[in-house]
Amino acid sequence: MIWNHRITRIVVGLMLLTLVTVVSLPTITGFTSLDGTVNARFAVVNSPIDGTIAEEPLKVGSPVKAGQSLAEIRNTRVNRAILASLEADRNTALDRVAALKKEREELSALREELSGRLEVYKQTTIANLEREVEILRKKVEVSQAQDLVAQVDLSRRMQLESKGILTQKLVEAARAAGAATGGEVEISNLTVDQLQQRLNAVRQGIFVFGDGQNDVPYSRQREDEVVVRINDLNSRIAENETRATEVQKQLVKEANRVSSLESATAIAPFDGVVWARSIVNGSNVVLNDELMRLLDCRELFVDILVPEVNYDEIYPELVAQVRLFGRSDVFKGTVISVRGSSASVETDSFAASLPPSTQRNARIRVRLDPSFMNDDFANSCQVGRTVQVRFSKHGIDVSNWVKSLWFSIL
Repeated sequence: MIWNHRITRIVVGLMLLTLVTVVSLPTITGFTSLDGTVNARFAVVNSPIDGTIAEEPLKVGSPVKAGQSLAEIRNTRVNRAILASLEADRNTALDRVAALKKEREELSALREELSGRLEVYKQTTIANLEREVEILRKKVEVSQAQDLVAQVDLSRRMQLESKGILTQKLVEAARAAGAATGGEVEISNLTVDQLQQRLNAVRQGIFVFGDGQNDVPYSRQREDEVVVRINDLNSRIAENETRATEVQKQLVKEANRVSSLESATAIAPFDGVVWARSIVNGSNVVLNDELMRLLDCRELFVDILVPEVNYDEIYPELVAQVRLFGRSDVFKGTVISVRGSSASVETDSFAASLPPSTQRNARIRVRLDPSFMNDDFANSCQVGRTVQVRFSKHGIDVSNWVKSLWFSIL
């Protein structure tokens, strides 16, 4: 028979050897894992305020752009007591400013009226003093004339007395009359000087009167009182204006705070996909309640398990080849972490489940290079899809394999 021929047996043996070689070649030349899953992190979008969802939020699977509105929240129960109190304080301060300014205007008008009265009084006093000075100067002229007559009469009598016509008594009477007229001239001159000094003082706004009289007119006293009152009003106006300005600043901040609590919009922090949501139109939420989860497709990765005996053969920055199950395309990836079988890993922020490890398997995380999957929002960036990951060996280390075998036998 043909099966008893030597050539047939040789051919069959070579075919079996080739089959064994082909089947064993991937294991000899590298590491391959079939339990990988395309994975990504998601971001939890929380409620920024208390309130009610005002509109229908985006549905699960909807692609979103960075800055896009995800959900509108309205709150009609915001506490406005502080805002109302600040508004009342500001209005009170502004009303006080208006009232004080009105009083200041009235006092300024009164001051102008008193100043006019004082000016009239001053001009009248100046005119009276000028007339008194003129009258006294006329009196001085009369006194000087009388003094001249007295001096002439004394000289004539002294001549007649020297001739024996008149007696000494008449001469002495004439001398006394001359001394009296000279004294009147001197007194009149002094009075004129005094009135002239008062006139000069009044022209400068200084009123000088005799003993027992006030040197300041009533109008000037009232004007001084009004000036003091106006200065006080200016201080109070400045104080209330400052108060109104500060309250206005607080009012703006409080209004912004109330506005931020009345309504808010949840904004997408990046381009991605709505992975899950926990709200509907009309849902009541409180601060920091979870609204929805956004899939972050900017960095996709794969977690795989390989026997822990190959731990040292796989290291960070090692290049890997990744193929989606059911596709012939091969994508490149890079190892970013290598962890032992007993290492604990986080799972709360991952969109897909991590492969469960029940044996002594090392957990390898491979970051996928940018590809069409990063922008495939319609298919949720292929997250959750099974992949095959392969690492190539640079050589076959027979000595390490013999040592491992010998160690296990001992």
